[in-house]
Amino acid sequence: MISSNTLELSRLAEIDAIIERLLSGVRTARNEYRLQLLEAAASRIGGFDLQAFQDQFGIDAAKPPDELLDDARAIVQAIDDCNIHPVLALSALARESLDDAERKSSGAYHTDFRLALHLAQSVEDRLKPDMKVVDPACGAGILLAAVSIVACGSDRILTSDWLRNSVYAADLSPLALRGTLISLSALTDDLDALHAMRAKWRIQDSLMATEAEWEALAPDGFDLVIANPPWEKVKLSRHEYLKANGETRHYGSSYDKTTLTGYEAAKADKARLASRLVERYPALAKGEPDLYVAFTELLLKLTRPGGGGALLVPAGLIRSLNTQYLRRELIASCKKLTVTVLDNKARHFAIDTRFKFLLVDYTKAHQADSACRSIRLSHARADRDGIESSPAVALPVTTLKSLRPDLTIPEVRTAAEWRLFKKMQGNGVSPDCPDSPWYPAICREVDMTHGRRYFRKSPAPDRLPVIEGRMVQQHRLGCKAYAFGEGRSAVWDNLPPGRSTLQPQFWMPRTALGSKARGRIERVRAGFCDITGQTNERSMMAAVVPPEVVCGNKVPTVEFPNDPSEERILLWLSIVNSLPFDWLLRRVVTTTVNYFVLLSVKLPPLDIESLPARRLIEIARQLSMFDRNGTKSFETCWKIAQLKAEADVLVANAYGCTETDLRLMLTDFPLLDRGQPPLHGEFQSTITPDLLLHAWARRKKKKNGAADQRVSDAKRAGAVAYVSSEFSSSLESIVEVAREQ
Repeated sequence: MISSNTLELSRLAEIDAIIERLLSGVRTARNEYRLQLLEAAASRIGGFDLQAFQDQFGIDAAKPPDELLDDARAIVQAIDDCNIHPVLALSALARESLDDAERKSSGAYHTDFRLALHLAQSVEDRLKPDMKVVDPACGAGILLAAVSIVACGSDRILTSDWLRNSVYAADLSPLALRGTLISLSALTDDLDALHAMRAKWRIQDSLMATEAEWEALAPDGFDLVIANPPWEKVKLSRHEYLKANGETRHYGSSYDKTTLTGYEAAKADKARLASRLVERYPALAKGEPDLYVAFTELLLKLTRPGGGGALLVPAGLIRSLNTQYLRRELIASCKKLTVTVLDNKARHFAIDTRFKFLLVDYTKAHQADSACRSIRLSHARADRDGIESSPAVALPVTTLKSLRPDLTIPEVRTAAEWRLFKKMQGNGVSPDCPDSPWYPAICREVDMTHGRRYFRKSPAPDRLPVIEGRMVQQHRLGCKAYAFGEGRSAVWDNLPPGRSTLQPQFWMPRTALGSKARGRIERVRAGFCDITGQTNERSMMAAVVPPEVVCGNKVPTVEFPNDPSEERILLWLSIVNSLPFDWLLRRVVTTTVNYFVLLSVKLPPLDIESLPARRLIEIARQLSMFDRNGTKSFETCWKIAQLKAEADVLVANAYGCTETDLRLMLTDFPLLDRGQPPLHGEFQSTITPDLLLHAWARRKKKKNGAADQRVSDAKRAGAVAYVSSEFSSSLESIVEVAREQ
C-alpha cells in the first residue's frame, strides 16, 4: 500500500484504497495481482484486448480477463476523478513500493506528475517523428509517459508510430519496466506497437552497460535523453545500515555493537562498487561517488551531437566542489544550457520540503559549434496542479568564470540580483590567497561520531565542554542549554539574548584530544555552525569561541595564521554575521557552510586599521560581552539589535551597496521577525528591515521618517529586531517587565 507523504500520493490514496479492497482476499502474489489490475485498467483506458496483451507479454492471468476488467472499472473511475492524467496516474500506481531505508539505499525518489509534465513541456519543441528518446533509469516510466503525452497530443505524432519507433528504456528492475509498459499501454490499442517498443528496452545497470550495448540501440546516439537518476552517494553509514535492517532510531543516537554484525562486509561491498564507478566515470574522481553525477556523465555520452537532454538532479550539481568537472563538461560539450531551480515545498518528493533540485536542459554541440556562451538560469514554483518557471537570467560564461572560477552557479532569480552579485563579488577580496591576512585555518576539532566513546555526561576538572552546532547563533555561544535526551531527540532550552551560558550535552577529557585541537583550545578563535540552508531564517551563524572549550565537527573553528590577532577574528565575525554577507552566501550554499564555500565568497575590502573596520571590531567585542554578561532586560536586547544593524550598514557600505541593494537583499529573508509582534493592521513584523533602513539613513545622514516611525512604534509594541523566531518566546518575560516599567 502506498503512503500519502507527497501531494501526488495523497491524490492517489483513494485509488490505492480501492485496489487494496480488491486485494483483500489475496494471500499470495499480491503484487502480481495488483499489476494485473492496473493492466486491466490500462486496457480499459487504451482500448486494447487484455487477453491478447497477456498472451503477447507472457503474463499468467491471476483470474479470467473479464473479471479483471470488471474489477478495474472502479479503478478507472477513480483515476478519472483524481485530476492526474490517467497515463501518469497508472505509472505512479505501478511503482515498486519502497520503505525509507530502501529509498535511501537506492536513491530512488520517484518523479511526481507535475515534474514529469514540466520536463516534457520543456522539450516539446524538439519532439519529432522517428526520433530516439531514452530514459536509462526509468523506474515505472513516468517521464517517458509524460514525453509521449506531449509528443502525441493533438495528433502531432501518431501514437502507435511514436511508441514503436521512439521510446527506449532501461532499468535494473524488471518490475519497473513492467510498470512502464502499463502506463504507456494506456495510450494505444496497438499491441504490435507495444511489442516493438518493449523489444528496445533493457533490464540492466545502465551505469555498467558497455558502449557496444548502447550503440546497438542507437549507433549515432539518442536524440533526447531524459532522466531522474538515483540521488544517493555510494557509501554506507552505520545509521543507514541499522535502519535498513529494521532498527528504529534517531540520527546521532548511540550504537549497540551487537547490532552491527555484517556492517563491515556491507560497507566493503559499497566501496568496491564505488571503485568500479570511479574507473568508468571521471566526474566521480573527487569526493564521495554520487550516483546522479555518474548518470549525468552517462547521459551526455548517450546524447548525439545536436541532440538534447532534460534531467532532474540535486542542486549540488551547480554548487558542489565535487561536481566542478561535470560543470566544465556540460559547458564545454553543450551549445545551449538552461538550469531551472526548484524546491520541494510543493511536496514533489517524500523528503525535506527545503530540499532544492534542478531541471537541467541542454543541447549538445556539434564539433563545429562554439561552446556554451551563456547559461540561462531560472526558478520555478509549483502549486497543486503544475509548475511555472520565472523568466531566465542570462549568465555569461566568461563573467561567471571571473567571479566563480570553479563555475559554481550563483542562485540569482532576477537580472537585478545578478547585478548585485557581480558588484559584491567584484568589489570584494578573496580569502583563498595563502598570503592574504584573511586566509583561514579551519579545523574540525572533534568528530562527534568517532570521538563519541570519549564523551562524558557530567563535568570534571579534566573535562572540556563540547560545543555543538545548535549552541551557536550570530555572536552567541551557548544560546541553547542542554536539558535531556540524545541525538536528534535531545531537548534543548532556548535562552534569550544576554543570557547565553555553556550548558552542553557532553564533556570531553582533555587527554582524548588530538594534538591539533589541544593547541587550539588554548586560544580564542571563531566558530560557526556549518549546517544551514538557503531558505533558513539566516544562513550564517558564527561566534567567538573562548579557550578551554572544544568544538564538535558541526562547529568548525577559524583562525587566521597570517594575522593571529583577536581583532582579525572579531572583524571576520562582524562581516560574516551581517545580512549582506549572508545574502551573498545564500547564492552559493546548499546545506553546509564548508571550507570550499567560505573560500569562494569574497569579503568586503576593509583594511583592519580603517575606521569602519575598527568600529566593526568593537561591535563584535560588545556583542560578545552582551551575550555572556547575564543581563536580561528589554533595553539590552535593543542595544544588541542596534549594534547588529550598525554592523550590517558598515559591511554593506564596504561592499559598495546602495539603499536599493539593501532593499533587494531583504527580500531574501522572508522569515525574519516571525516571532515579533506586528504593527497595528499588519500581519507580520518587519522590525529588522525597518531598523536596518533606519540605521542606513542615519549613516548616510538622510531623513527616513517612515522608517523612524515604524521602529519607534514597533519598539513600543514590544518587538525586538535581529532575534531569531526560534528564540522569540524566550523574550516574553523580558517584554512583560518592560511594559510594566
